[in-house]
Amino acid sequence: MRRLYTLFILALLNISYATAQGRGSGLVDGDNYYRVRNFGSDRYVYVRDDFDDSDIFRQKADFQAIELWKDASKTIYDPASVILIHRYENGHYNLQAQGTGVLELTGHAVQISNRLSDGTYKVFATEKNTTVYLAEERTTSGNQGKLGTNNNQEKYRKWIVDKIETNSATNYFGIKPTITLNGKYYHPFYAAFPFRTASTGMHVYYVSKVSGNKATLKEIEGNIPASTPVIIECASADPSNNRLELLTSQPAAINGNKLVGVYFCNGERDWKSVNAYKRFDASTMRVLTPANGQLILSNNETSLLNSQVLEQIEVTDWDSEDEDDIEIACIPANTCYLKADAGTPDVLEIKFEAVGIEDIIANQTEKSAKGVYTLSGTQLRATNDVQGLPAGLYIVGGVKVAIK
Repeated sequence: MRRLYTLFILALLNISYATAQGRGSGLVDGDNYYRVRNFGSDRYVYVRDDFDDSDIFRQKADFQAIELWKDASKTIYDPASVILIHRYENGHYNLQAQGTGVLELTGHAVQISNRLSDGTYKVFATEKNTTVYLAEERTTSGNQGKLGTNNNQEKYRKWIVDKIETNSATNYFGIKPTITLNGKYYHPFYAAFPFRTASTGMHVYYVSKVSGNKATLKEIEGNIPASTPVIIECASADPSNNRLELLTSQPAAINGNKLVGVYFCNGERDWKSVNAYKRFDASTMRVLTPANGQLILSNNETSLLNSQVLEQIEVTDWDSEDEDDIEIACIPANTCYLKADAGTPDVLEIKFEAVGIEDIIANQTEKSAKGVYTLSGTQLRATNDVQGLPAGLYIVGGVKVAIK
């Protein structure tokens, strides 16, 4: 029964985009990414954990893994709101979100109703002659909602699906940077979907090596595989200028990445799921943060909390006699950290490695880098003058530059 309940929870996300397309009964043609919201409450669905323990046919429910929130602006940059809908077989669908999926969790695909006259859908399932509909349980106007099966009001049984489009004015995916340094913007990122950057001025890096007190960031050109922890350099502080194109095919894996990703940061789930959150451990983790005008990877919990690159959540201390609530520092959801080996310094300076050049490009914050190089490392000029160079890619003053 618990497995079937999880099926219904995830089933809500297996709805088509025919509202805008207006084709047939509204069944999804191929794989695409969507956001899902309730017709009655206008709250969006977020996947916040990969574990549930419920039996809806016996009215025993635990909906903590899925949350409903009204803030549409947050969906733009939150991977928890991105749902991959996949046509499975015989009118059934599978869903992947936040590293989990309906087939993986339940062993079943799901069915949905045909598109209704108002462009919405109902999600239902039947077992032993019992049919239940997934609905918004809270009919109040607050920001947070609750999933359930007991609401018989039609408008709360209906769900709207919006396809995520790179060039959409309102339903795109963009990065909201958490670090600002020397006029540049950075964000550690981890998501269950493959992607490539769609806005100019964006760069994606992974940690390729750690040597002494330095960590090297190597740029990834082109498509980024799903579940790849990365550090993204953004074009601005506005997510609309930091757009990603979400991909439905999986690129080749990135080898040698020393970053580790985290999907969830949900303190309410600490007694239910081992994946609900990742507690910060100064002995094994280094986290990206700005300090003294440069990027570093640090294990100083106090400064990391003060700069808000760690998140403080409240969990239950099951080892205490009274099972008290305590506050702990955690890695934020959909971000990443460096896994530190024994002997790793407390602070690592960031070094950017240009494609094809070993050890000649100093940290981007160093102003003394001079010269024009080819991508293979051959020096063309001792100064940063690019006048008269043929069109192509060069390393100028330690930064990759395209000459057109």
